[in-house]
Amino acid sequence: MTAARDALPWQAGLWAHMSRAIADGHVGHGLLFCGPPGVGKRAFAERTVRALLCRDRTADGDACDRCGACHQYKAGTHPDLSQLVPEETGRLIKVEAVRAFAERLQLTSQYDTGRLGWIEPAEALSASAANSLLKTLEEPPAGCHIVLITDRVSAVMPTIRSRCQLWRVPPPAPAEARAWLSAQGIAAEGLDSDSLRTPLAVHTRQSRDYDRLEAAWDADLAELLAARADAVEVAERAAADPADLWLDWLYRRSGALLTASLGQGADAELPAPLARAGARLEPAALQRWCARVAETARLAHTNADWRLVIESLLLHLSEAVRRTR
Repeated sequence: MTAARDALPWQAGLWAHMSRAIADGHVGHGLLFCGPPGVGKRAFAERTVRALLCRDRTADGDACDRCGACHQYKAGTHPDLSQLVPEETGRLIKVEAVRAFAERLQLTSQYDTGRLGWIEPAEALSASAANSLLKTLEEPPAGCHIVLITDRVSAVMPTIRSRCQLWRVPPPAPAEARAWLSAQGIAAEGLDSDSLRTPLAVHTRQSRDYDRLEAAWDADLAELLAARADAVEVAERAAADPADLWLDWLYRRSGALLTASLGQGADAELPAPLARAGARLEPAALQRWCARVAETARLAHTNADWRLVIESLLLHLSEAVRRTR
């Protein structure tokens, strides 16, 4: 498959800007790609990296997939590409890892396209690690590019953001999302608007037993909202499940509940018990809880005890329910 065939259709306009910047030599040394999980920012960043490393780009600026550099990239053996990721999923990137990463970028490149660094997720950089990275971003080696990926650009240190070109990867239009999902063999009927904005997340959920997990989470949430469940027990069950999928579900459910509490109608995807419970909740209290949901997502990438983080969040929801009743 060529890079162009792998491209996501809703990114055509953004790619036109990127390919022109690459051709004109106007790509920044630091490139920060941002967007919600499932919008396709990682795919766009990979397309950019492949083009930057390619030695014989196509007319539309994509990697040729034929040269030696392209073959090495696909094999995961490109000598000029260095990655910086947490040692464990959900943990912070430490300052020692940033220093080793910076040293690798200083090595002489094997190809004339220069060296390239990949950091993901950028919000996982600890404060000391981010400060250590600043020097490399301010004085990068000649021909070097550093790509950073983030779900939440607000969680990236402002000094890091200010030294990078920011590329916001847009969501698809609903019709584009439905067409793409259909081409992947996934039925898009009945999906809510948030799901259609992040079709790659839908694709991921389909391959990870998501329906079973979602049903269990919905049941627990409905019991909490009816004051029939213990927040500590619910948190213990949730902490044992994949954090990325749970957070994706929680974002969508919290937003739909807030909509229901404001009397604007329940989202079509929101189960009936949750829709009824949401309509009874006090909007101001639920809005404050939604803000805590966003904070919970940030804590998922720290050394905080994940079960206790979820427990605190659910206890606040239980308290909001108690005051409403």
